[in-house]
Amino acid sequence: MKKKVKSLIAIALAIFALCSSAAAMEYSNAYIRNVEAYIHVVGGGKISVEYTVTGTNIMDEIGAHRVTVYRMLGDKPDAGRDDIVQDFYYTNYPDMMGKGGIMYYHAIDLTVTSGEKYYATFTFYASLDGGGDEMPFSTYVVTA
Repeated sequence: MKKKVKSLIAIALAIFALCSSAAAMEYSNAYIRNVEAYIHVVGGGKISVEYTVTGTNIMDEIGAHRVTVYRMLGDKPDAGRDDIVQDFYYTNYPDMMGKGGIMYYHAIDLTVTSGEKYYATFTFYASLDGGGDEMPFSTYVVTA
């Protein structure tokens, strides 16, 4: 009976050790540790969209591949239906991405129509040693 209990405990410990290792390996594949993004009213028909991306290491590239600012048409945000005010791609706006850092901050200012509601969506990106990862994100809604 004691041998069975010891065997069961040994098996349980082995399974626990394997599960812990798998979780550690999966975490080590992530490139983005944290993102912060804001949209706020500057005043006079202007809004500012700001973001900070933090990597898991000093990254080869870090920032946003895409930022889209929407004008909300209904009661709640719907990116498939709302008007795109402006779509920013890093290929056209290279300062949306940084190189050789652990953290990257960028701000975009836009002139919009006062009294309308706006929000932004992001596709954040970080890469290291040939691998990379994206992370989608959306802001809350503001009234300009």
